[in-house]
Amino acid sequence: MSAVTASFPVRRQDFGFDDVPRHWVDNDPFMTHMFNALSALFPDGERFFVASVRAVREKVEDPQLQKDISAFIGQEAMHAKEHGHFNEGAINQGFDIKRLEGWTRNFLSVKNLPLLKNERAHLAATVALEHFTGILSAQLLKREDMVSKIDPTMRTLWAWHCVEENEHKAVAFDAYQEIYGKGPANYAIRMGTMMLATVLIMVAIHAFIFELMREDKQLTNLRSWASGLNRFWGPKGMFTAIIPEYLDYFKPSFHPWQHDTEFLLHKWRKTLKFA
Repeated sequence: MSAVTASFPVRRQDFGFDDVPRHWVDNDPFMTHMFNALSALFPDGERFFVASVRAVREKVEDPQLQKDISAFIGQEAMHAKEHGHFNEGAINQGFDIKRLEGWTRNFLSVKNLPLLKNERAHLAATVALEHFTGILSAQLLKREDMVSKIDPTMRTLWAWHCVEENEHKAVAFDAYQEIYGKGPANYAIRMGTMMLATVLIMVAIHAFIFELMREDKQLTNLRSWASGLNRFWGPKGMFTAIIPEYLDYFKPSFHPWQHDTEFLLHKWRKTLKFA
């Protein structure tokens, strides 16, 4: 019998961020700071995901899932490292990303979120946020017009991250289902945690954008605000487009791979020359 291997690889990356323009998405402040805001969430967010899965992995019996958990941890650790390096570059451009990372740490603090006080709640929060990042990442990969507007110094970082978020999007979900089951109580915890996580992530992203626009002296740049908000919340915006997939999460029969993104993964692995 052949040895079990992970369903996806861990790709070691070492991007350079020395020549990143100040406004690296379409030369636009709002669009750039939307992505900067997400990047400020990632280092501590990814470490939270890793810790929540690692804390329960000894309870997982399925050998395939155990291998996938190892690869999940590897991918997320690499995401935290690379976004941490990028954030240091943004700090050098005058943006106080360290303060935003501190806000993220506080968002994820058990003392500030008493509902997240045990391993099951931590894992449920990871499942919820992994769903959000998975569908948002897939949406970005579908929008080549937007990807093309990302400066080449940053494009590969984001495409790589989006690909891997979709490769491992079901790992935390499958671990939660195997360990805690699909009963009403565990379903209720997963739903309640998603609602809490949604409020926190939306507040965090938009607060971070406002703060970055303030630091960039762009608060009165109404054209950038209007264009950016339309690109994300307009009729064809990225956040608007993911609402149906977001709501699918609340179905008792939901599984992340009901949103089939294999065609996107195949296309972008080929584009990025990934394994």
